[in-house]
Amino acid sequence: MTFSYWDFLFILWTSFFIPCAGGDIPLQVTGRVGETVTLTPHLNLTRPIVRVTWIFNCNGKRIFLAEFREQKFIRENENYFINRLEGSNSGTSLQIRELRMEDSGVFTAHILVNGEMREISYNLTVYEPLPIPTPVIEKTLDENSTDLCHLHCSVPSNSTSVSYSWIYRDKDTDILYANGSTISVSLKDKTLGTQFICLVQNPAHTNNVSVPLYPCGETQTKTQSK
Repeated sequence: MTFSYWDFLFILWTSFFIPCAGGDIPLQVTGRVGETVTLTPHLNLTRPIVRVTWIFNCNGKRIFLAEFREQKFIRENENYFINRLEGSNSGTSLQIRELRMEDSGVFTAHILVNGEMREISYNLTVYEPLPIPTPVIEKTLDENSTDLCHLHCSVPSNSTSVSYSWIYRDKDTDILYANGSTISVSLKDKTLGTQFICLVQNPAHTNNVSVPLYPCGETQTKTQSK
């Protein structure tokens, strides 16, 4: 196998290049398990791309993934992302299919154009899809109020990035009631049948459950996923 001048120069550059060199901050990208994400740079290039190499950085490992040359995907790592990578736009865009939690990490594209090396990095975080929240409505009896209900919803998740919000619907208008998984509502202050929506989300997924406000324990729920 023979190497051209540019082949040799490219090998040297990618061997010694440090990810995110020059103080550049990786672009933040999120995805959900089982779905597809495409890492696409916004480049203004006036010269043809000579070569692109994609590197995956995870847990201190620097893994060569793929190489694009002459508009072709010409090499792929046999141990990572098997049959799940696809390139486009002369190799500057990388599509990852069937995302897994272990795909989270920094992906770096080394782009050689007219003797100049360009580098773009993406910090991919993969999240699990959120299940439909489970609502629990309890009636609290005390001497101050006999019509106080606590509304609580939750989802099973190991992620610390899950957040909860409660929204109530008033005459077809959605109004933020409070943030947090648990709220207290007085039946005296709200019309029976008022819809309360528990919204649960992480950076990649949103799910919710709708709870009409009836005397505690007499509820029906509706769900919606995004």
